[in-house]
Parts: sequence; C-alpha cells; structure tokens
Amino acid sequence: MRVPRACAAIGRAVADFASTLMKLYDDLDPQVQQYAGDVLMPLLHVSQVKGNKLIDRAMSLIDHPAVLEALSEGRIDEGKALMIIDQVSVLDAANQAIAEPVLIAHAASHNYTASQRYARRYVLKLDAEAALRRYEEKRKQRLVARALPKDDRTLDQKRSDVAADLLMGKETPAPQGEVCVNLTMPITNILGLTTDPVMLAGYGPLPAQVVADVAANGIWKRILTDPVTGMAEHITTYRPTPAQRELINARYPTCTMVGCNQPAHRCDLDHCCPFDGTNTTVANLRPKCRHHHRMKTHSRWSCENRPDGTHVWTTPSGKVIETELEPIADPAPF
Repeated sequence: MRVPRACAAIGRAVADFASTLMKLYDDLDPQVQQYAGDVLMPLLHVSQVKGNKLIDRAMSLIDHPAVLEALSEGRIDEGKALMIIDQVSVLDAANQAIAEPVLIAHAASHNYTASQRYARRYVLKLDAEAALRRYEEKRKQRLVARALPKDDRTLDQKRSDVAADLLMGKETPAPQGEVCVNLTMPITNILGLTTDPVMLAGYGPLPAQVVADVAANGIWKRILTDPVTGMAEHITTYRPTPAQRELINARYPTCTMVGCNQPAHRCDLDHCCPFDGTNTTVANLRPKCRHHHRMKTHSRWSCENRPDGTHVWTTPSGKVIETELEPIADPAPF
C-alpha cells in the first residue's frame, strides 16, 4: 500500500537528515561545534533553540545505530525512535545492546503508547535500579520555572536565567543583588599580546571567559597592571546607565543574533567594540543573550554595528548576515 511506503520514506528522510547534520557537525572547527545550533539558524531559518534540538536529536540517533537503522528502514518512526533512546538512556552499554532490538521489534507492530509502556516494563526488568535513576534525573529538572511566560527558552534555560537574575539583582530592589567585580589583568592582555589569567578579587586567578560569564551584567572595575612590576597602574569602572539600557532595549527588543528571540531585558549589554574606557555608549552597546555573548567572545563569530543602527554578524566561514531593525512604531508617511 502507498501509505505505509510513504510513511517509511519519512523515516528514511529523518535518518538521512540526522546523518547529514552530524557530517556538518563533524566538519566544524572544534571551537565552533558548541555553536552548531547557531550555524543552522541562517541555513534553515530556525531559532537557536530549534537548531540545538535538531543537533541533539541527530546526535542521539547516530549514537544508537540499531535504532537509526530501524528508522531508516521504515520499521519505526522518529517518535518511537526517540522514545526508545530515552528509555534505554538509564541503562549501561551492555543492557542497552540487549534492550534496543527487543524494543524496536515491539514498536514495529504496536502504537507509541503501547510501545512506551512495554519499554518501561522491559527496562525495569533488565535493571531494577533504572527507574530510581530516572526518577532522580527528573527530580533535578523539577518545576522551578514553569510559571515564567512562554517563550523560546527551554525549562533548563529558564532555571539558569532565574538563578542569574537572583544573583545579579535583576527585577528586585534588594541591594545585595548588585554584583561588583574587580578584575586585575596586565595591560598586555588588553593589547592582545598575552592571555594571562585574570585575577578575580576575593578568589584568585581565573580564565578570562569564566570571569566574563560571572560578571556580564555587574559593575566592572578593570585594574590594569604594569607587566614588568605587576603593580596596579590604572582603574576603570563601567556600567551602562539605566537610561542607556532602557533606550537600547526599546531599539533592539531581542538579542541581536539573527533568529534569536531572547527578550532584551534578559540579555547582556555587549560592547561590540571592546571596552576602552570611553565607549560605553548607545552606539556601541547591543543586547545579546548569554549564549550568543559567549559565542561572540569565545569563537570565530564576530559582529559590528553599522551607522544606520543595523547589527551585522560574520560567521566563522566569512558569511555576513544582517540583523533587521524592528521599529516600535510605523515610520512617518512622508
């Protein structure tokens, strides 16, 4: 019949798509692989969240060849394939190898719900502790953030944002929420001549990227030292003013990465040109979610602000992508 054949063709296409995505992922520079979902954003016109989901699903399928084969042959569909992978994830490799062909055979002749019930029973029979491990994993993901407004963030991302907001004192009048970070680094770091560890006051040496993640929305005090004597030479403090943040958030209501919908009020204000003591300005600041702020700082993605207010990204391969402006009012008709 045509319908089963057509359905099987969907499975083959999904399996082929997963293999193609993993080929793209494997060909990426290791530094860029953590941003593979972002690479898909302009290619497939999807959000960063969707891009990450596609990569994660492809990885799951490739890591389970028996399941991928059953999907490519049309014996099971994508939903059943991912369900089987999820159910066996609490098993060790030896038990996974036992369980997968059994669960595939059952799923090939039963609907999704029946297959899932069978899988749960079978996994528990193989490993009595499996159910407990699954429970503990789900408990770690308990409902900390379901009350937040619906947007394109996952629950894990919402939980992370809630924790960060409490630390940074966002949306709360509590004075103890404000973060002040003292960073001490050689002048040669600023000039790009060295990459020495940054000294975080009250803690000690840290890689620069760790410090940047902690302090992205705090008050920064940059203490430059003489590279010969190690003595402090200059202190610069910067933080965007409330008026600057309000205006920037009004002009750029979301993260300025193409396709990212993270609301600006949840983003870092990034100095597109590195902070030089004078350029904490509306012209130089743009909202970037923490993920894309890290991407710009720690990978070969780069960005710039154009005089007309547009924001331009350059991918690691050299492709230039322009972020469209989103006026909050209709332009005048003359």
